[in-house]
Amino acid sequence: MWKNIKLSILSGILISIGGSVYMASTTAGISWLGAILFTGGLYAICIYGFNLYTGKVGYLAEKYNDGSYWGLVGITLIFNILTTFVLGVLIGKLFPAVRQAALKSYEAKLAAPYWKDLVSGIFCGMLMFLAVDTWKEGHKLGMFFYVPIFIIAGFDHSIANSFYNGAALSDATWTLNNLYLILIVILGNGIGGVIIPLLKKDRKPKDEDPSKYII
Repeated sequence: MWKNIKLSILSGILISIGGSVYMASTTAGISWLGAILFTGGLYAICIYGFNLYTGKVGYLAEKYNDGSYWGLVGITLIFNILTTFVLGVLIGKLFPAVRQAALKSYEAKLAAPYWKDLVSGIFCGMLMFLAVDTWKEGHKLGMFFYVPIFIIAGFDHSIANSFYNGAALSDATWTLNNLYLILIVILGNGIGGVIIPLLKKDRKPKDEDPSKYII
């Protein structure tokens, strides 16, 4: 368990760095560059095999009956969230440009209707699954498309949101509205993560003639 906790903390650190550069780039008026540079965090996570909730949750579609994998996803989520929030508070206090952008960004998220947060989380979850799964399939450049896509589109990533939440620390942080936002985006990322593997899963019995399925 301790190993998985450490791997989850490391992912939280890298996402916090990515969130910092994206927020600073937004303040500087070059958010498109920040979206690309954010990918560096996920790139390192994949190279070193660190634990990231949005990279793990999609595989519940294949491991839904594996209790240990559910536990891994839970531990990953908890320590991703804790790490990014604490680092967000720290960086927000030390780097005004990051805090300024985080406040503006997170206020917009809190003002959005919950159904939008859910849909936003679902689409982000789908793109994050594609980023990680294409990496595993040997297509390393995939994440440099999928990650900037979800950032520029404005889709919500629960772990990145936790960093922005910490950087934008205010009275609104401790409200039920914020708690709902956090939980809805986590749920949305999870739903989005399993959609693609579930839909592409081959459910045909292996011993049957595949020609019978050709229309």
